[in-house]
Order: sequence, then structure tokens, then C-alpha cells
Amino acid sequence: MAPSNAPAYAKDEKVLCFHHELLYEAKVLESKAVDPTDKKTSYQYRVHYKGWKNTWDDWVPQDRLRKLNDENKELAANLKNAMEANRAQSRPSKSGPPSHKKKLPSEVGSMRGSEERATAARGQKRGRDFDLEKASLV
Repeated sequence: MAPSNAPAYAKDEKVLCFHHELLYEAKVLESKAVDPTDKKTSYQYRVHYKGWKNTWDDWVPQDRLRKLNDENKELAANLKNAMEANRAQSRPSKSGPPSHKKKLPSEVGSMRGSEERATAARGQKRGRDFDLEKASLV
């Protein structure tokens, strides 16, 4: 059995890591003690999520990691299925009112809407512009 002050996960070990509510496959890049002076301290692990950019690499506490075994893979699959089921319930049904379709450019007219803006009423001049006009007249 490993000593109590050794990290639970080794460098380059493949693990499952919680990120929000889901478990993702990851690899331990390095580990460090939370408090190096305390021999019974827990560890933090720098992990790289498989298939994600290095910018997503993260320092995580030990309680967010799980060994990569069949039992934990099943847990990850169950969490993913529950998340998808929850999303499906929160989405509006397809049989509801008709959805708002995006209009084609030919139906909209000008893409910038400059014609519509030209006919709209204009606002007042800014006070600074008005003062400059008044000063040039004097």
C-alpha cells in the first residue's frame, strides 16, 4: 500500500474528471500538494481533457477525479444520459406553435435597412455640436 502522503493519481494516468455535472476522460499532467508543509494534505491535479484544447487544462481537487474503470465509465454514461433526458424535457415540443422562420433576404428588402432609416425621424443635435455652430456664427 502507498504511503498516505503520496498522490492518489500518477502522472500520465488516464482518469475521469468531473466538469460541472458530467464526467470527461482526462489525463493527469502533474500533481501538487495543497499544503506542502502538511503531510496529510490532499493533492490537486493538473488534467488535460481528452479531445479538448490545452486551454481547457485545469487544476482540480482530488474529489473531482475518478479512476478510469468500467464502473466509473458506466457512471459517466448514466450522467450523460440523464443530462440529455433533462434537456429533452426542457425543450419545447415540435408540435407546438409554428416556429419563427428566418426571412429570406428578398423578403426583408435592404439587408442594412438603410432605406428604412432614411425615412425615420432624426434626433436632436448633441449640445456640443450646437455650441460649435453657435460659436461659428458669432
